[in-house]
Amino acid sequence: MRRPRKSSDYREYYEVLRYRKGEKVLEDFPYSGRVKVALIFPNKYNIASSSLSFSFVAKLLNESGIVCERFFHEGWFRKYYSLETQSPLDEFRIWAFSVHHELDFFNVLELLKNKGIPLSWRERNKDHPLIIVGGALTYFAPFMFWEVADAIYHGDLEEYLEKFVESLLLNEKGKVLSSLLQIPSVSIPPEGKVFKKLATYENLNDNPPYSHVIPSYGEFSKRLLVEVGRGCIRRCKFCVAGHTQKPVRFIKPNVLKKIVEKYKEEKFGFISATITDYPWLDELLDVLERYSIKFSVSSMRMDGLNLRLLKLLKKSGQKTFTVAPEGGSQKIRDILGKDIEEEDIENALQVGREAGFDRIKMYFIYGLEEEREEDLIAIKELADFARSLGYTKITLSLNPLIPKPRTPFEKRAMLPFRILREKFLFLKKILRDYRLTFEGIRESILQYRLAFADESLSREWV
Repeated sequence: MRRPRKSSDYREYYEVLRYRKGEKVLEDFPYSGRVKVALIFPNKYNIASSSLSFSFVAKLLNESGIVCERFFHEGWFRKYYSLETQSPLDEFRIWAFSVHHELDFFNVLELLKNKGIPLSWRERNKDHPLIIVGGALTYFAPFMFWEVADAIYHGDLEEYLEKFVESLLLNEKGKVLSSLLQIPSVSIPPEGKVFKKLATYENLNDNPPYSHVIPSYGEFSKRLLVEVGRGCIRRCKFCVAGHTQKPVRFIKPNVLKKIVEKYKEEKFGFISATITDYPWLDELLDVLERYSIKFSVSSMRMDGLNLRLLKLLKKSGQKTFTVAPEGGSQKIRDILGKDIEEEDIENALQVGREAGFDRIKMYFIYGLEEEREEDLIAIKELADFARSLGYTKITLSLNPLIPKPRTPFEKRAMLPFRILREKFLFLKKILRDYRLTFEGIRESILQYRLAFADESLSREWV
C-alpha cells in the first residue's frame, strides 16, 4: 500500500500500522485474489483484538480462498485502512461486520456515514458495497440490523462455511444475495427473508478455534486465544450463552494439547463460558504445567474453583481474582438462577486468598423487581467479608439487570430510570469505602431497547 499524502490520512494510516506492527502473526496469508472481504469490528482495536471470533472468522475465510482483511473503528477515521495490508476500505466490495455488543450498532451507522454510504439498504444500489452482519448479537437480537444489512448471518459460521464462501465468490451483489438466500441461517432483509434457525456447529474439534495473530494491545494482549468450549451447561436466567448456544460443545484435551505444544513459547488465553466447567480441566492444567505456560481465562464459576487453578493463574501473572456472585443475597441469586450458595462464595473467596490473591473484583446485578433494600445491603456484607479475609483492593462492578431475548427473563421489563437511579445511589452510598465500576443506566436502557428491536424500530433508528 502506498503511503497517503494528506496529513489526516497519514495519521490514520500510521495508527493502523502501529497496531499491525504490534501483532505477532502466527499464520499469514497472501492477501491477493479476486474476491476481497473487509471484516469490520465496529469498535476500537483494543476491543477488537480481544475477540477470538473476529480473528477466527478472518482465518476461516482466508483459508477458504477469500481475501479477508480486518478493520476496526475509530470515530475520527475517514479512510479506514486494513490491518493486514493497510488497504483503504473503498477497495473492498463486501463489508462484513462482526458485532458483539448492542451499542456497537451506532458505531456501524457512524462508519457508514463516515464513508458516505446510505444507512438503509433501501437507499443503496448495486454500486454500493454489500453489507453483511454477523457476530454474537445475531444469536439473540435478529432484527436490530434489519434496516441496515443486506444480509444477516445468525449463528456459527463454520456450520455453513462452504456455502457462505461459495456465495461470496460470485462477487456480484445480486448473485451473492441470491445464493445466500439458500442458507437457512441467513436473513435477507431486502427480500423479506427471515432466517429459519440458528447455525450450530458441533464439530469444533475438526478445526479448533484459535487466533492466528497475537496482539500487543487489549484485554488479552500478548496471548494466543483458544476456544475451550462453546455454550454453557448452566442456565442463568439472565444470560444468553446458556440458552442460545446449545448443545454445549467442548474441545477435547488431545486437540488442545496439540495447540499448546505447537505454540508452547506463547502465553495463552482460554475462552469459554466458564473454564471451571471444562470436563478435562486437570488434563489441560497438566499440559500447561509441563511446559510452564502462562495463561489467563475468560471466566470462572465460584462453585468450581480449586486451589491448583488459582495458584497457576497467580503464577501466570494474574493480579486480580475476578468472580461473579451476581447477587449479594441468596434470594437474588436464586431468582437469577445462579445456582450457587453462600457457602460456595465463602469457600471461593478463601481459596483465592490461599492462592495468594489480595486483589479481588466482584460483579453484581441490581434492579430486579423483587429486590429490596436488604438485598442491596447484602452486597456490602459480601464485600466486608472479602475485606475480613485480607483482600486489600476490592473492586465491585455494579450493573442493572438488562433482560435479553431468548432467555427466561425475556418477558421482564427493565425497571424505569428513576428507580434504577435510586438503587444505584443507595449502593454508591453504602459502598463508599470500595472502588466501584458501573455501566451507565441510560446506556443500559438503550441496550435493552436495541436487543428487543423489531423491523419497525430498526427503521426508526436508521
